[in-house]
Amino acid sequence: MLEPPIPVIGSSRAVVLADQPVPADLEQQLPSPLRLALNHLLERAPSALFPRARQLYFLKVPLEGHPQDLDSSPFVERFRTFVLRETTCLPSEENEQPHQPITRINELAVVHWQAPQTNLEDYASYISRHWLLEPQQLNLCEQPWFREGGAWARVSLTGPADVPAPAPADPDSTP
Repeated sequence: MLEPPIPVIGSSRAVVLADQPVPADLEQQLPSPLRLALNHLLERAPSALFPRARQLYFLKVPLEGHPQDLDSSPFVERFRTFVLRETTCLPSEENEQPHQPITRINELAVVHWQAPQTNLEDYASYISRHWLLEPQQLNLCEQPWFREGGAWARVSLTGPADVPAPAPADPDSTP
């Protein structure tokens, strides 16, 4: 049985398709370190109602922390992880907190920070060690990351089979 679509309140390069079935439980199962970093990032990120500002924030601020703090740290990591594509929507009316937005991460960018391209095994090792995540799809990207941040790989996060696939959205559009 098809449920009504979830209202999308904003998105950084993704929307929920209106004619797809929507699962009752939208909470994405992420490993604890990734969930904590994502929650910390989302607390400071612009609202999904401002997609261009949110997209710029996600391009500049990695999940590992604020760039200034990372640059001044004596323990510099070779990689930084950014939210590449996410979907933010409101749960159905039956939910206990109907106005609490839910953000699902569709893709991450793992950047070999200010360095040339490396191999897929280096990216996979970092993702596994740092985020306790086994990537399903990992692809090297040819163009340097935003503002010459370095070489990077795209990590697709897959969810349950009944989760609707996101479609690209125009970041210049308003919800």
